[in-house]
Amino acid sequence: MRIEIVVFDGFDELDVFGPLEVLSVAGLTVELVAAERPGPVTSMRAVRIDVPAVLGEPDGVIVPGGGWLNRAPAGAWAEAQRGVLPARLAAVAPSTRWMASVCTGGLLLAAAGLLAGRQATTNHNAYEELRSYGVDVVAERVVDAGDRITAGALSAGLDLGLWIAERELGSSTADRVATSIGYARTARVFHAQRE
Repeated sequence: MRIEIVVFDGFDELDVFGPLEVLSVAGLTVELVAAERPGPVTSMRAVRIDVPAVLGEPDGVIVPGGGWLNRAPAGAWAEAQRGVLPARLAAVAPSTRWMASVCTGGLLLAAAGLLAGRQATTNHNAYEELRSYGVDVVAERVVDAGDRITAGALSAGLDLGLWIAERELGSSTADRVATSIGYARTARVFHAQRE
């Protein structure tokens, strides 16, 4: 299984590196990718990374948030306004097993038309905005709708990573990873109604 985490200027670090750490420790192949071209990307707190690849045809995709709530000139909101990333996500979605988001990354999935009519979650400060995309918002840390998995604010990215590890590799693997990173795992995952 190959998982790609899409990064863009202004992404929130915890949204990316939390799931990256968990899924890597679980033994899954995880790669940071860009929407358009390889090269440098700068996070919302000025962490600069060199992204070696672009969004391809992975088994799973994780979309972080960052910069949505304050309408930052770089971040998830800016990416939604540009439209390139939502278009790429919509194009890739049919070939993936699942697409996931952390925090306001859920709004990027919604902007791509991938959450309309579904149950999902995001940062609690953006619930109303997510509803405006025709999403049935659920106030939970992780919402699993089969081919769409969404997680709430920031630290919920760890829960998302552990849930994906459990879905793909079993609960014993997820428990082992939680123990190794010293994280008290929340077993609660909301299973959404499927279309």
